[in-house]
Amino acid sequence: MALKFDKISGNDAIFKNPEYIADSIIFNAIESARNDESYELYSDHKNVIISTAKKGSRVWIWTSSMIKNDTSKLIDICRFLRDCNIPKVEIYVKQDVSGNLSDLYALASLDLDYVVKDEFSLAVFTQKKKDKADMPALTDGEEIIKINRENPEHKKLITEFYEQCKDEFRWNGGKFERKVDELLNTEMYALVKNKKAVAVAAIGSTTEDYIRIKSIAVLKSERNKGFGTKICAFVANTIKDRGHTPMLYSHVGNKSAMALWNKTGFKLNDKLYLLKIEDNA
Repeated sequence: MALKFDKISGNDAIFKNPEYIADSIIFNAIESARNDESYELYSDHKNVIISTAKKGSRVWIWTSSMIKNDTSKLIDICRFLRDCNIPKVEIYVKQDVSGNLSDLYALASLDLDYVVKDEFSLAVFTQKKKDKADMPALTDGEEIIKINRENPEHKKLITEFYEQCKDEFRWNGGKFERKVDELLNTEMYALVKNKKAVAVAAIGSTTEDYIRIKSIAVLKSERNKGFGTKICAFVANTIKDRGHTPMLYSHVGNKSAMALWNKTGFKLNDKLYLLKIEDNA
């Protein structure tokens, strides 16, 4: 029997599935997509959650262990994505299912007119829950503050910070305002030096065991001065004070970020793979 996918809302009780709840890394990723209005979620209400971007081609697929070796069900996923008319699909999957999906798309290429390109994408890092991260002392003129979006001065600090980053982050046009507003709705911290934010961090979704560090950014002109290490260690220790384990995603090609995670005690925990699927036509 073919899988039937229905669009689900943020209030659907899909997360009662014990497999998703037990895997906190998957749960965090699903929660992030579920709370992002730029994505739509679909599910068979048992084994699969598919997150598709309303604009663009990014797709997240989360499957339970029951479906990972079931070729017929995986083909159902392929056909669903084809019927969504998503151009040049970019699919993100966990390491333990990436091989199966890669083989599947190759086998299904005649039927779906897809060509598969495997490409390593994201690494998932965690710290040990009990061990505090080493944090260099703040110097004169430096402080770390918790951002209150209702405070005009705080909002100005964050807006001015990201104004200097928007070209690097490709936050053009209306995307800039939306991204800044989205971050201001999270738990944010800023490392301020001489009344100017030089590094910021945002804390994302929470599960029973994990809290995700959603974003860490340092002004380009202020990098390699220890600010990234200070803000990263601070938010990691803040998470540990709550009895949780810090976790984050990172593109492995970002060498400066990878060096920062290693320096602040993060260890590679899992991998996510990107499958680029290009339409033959």
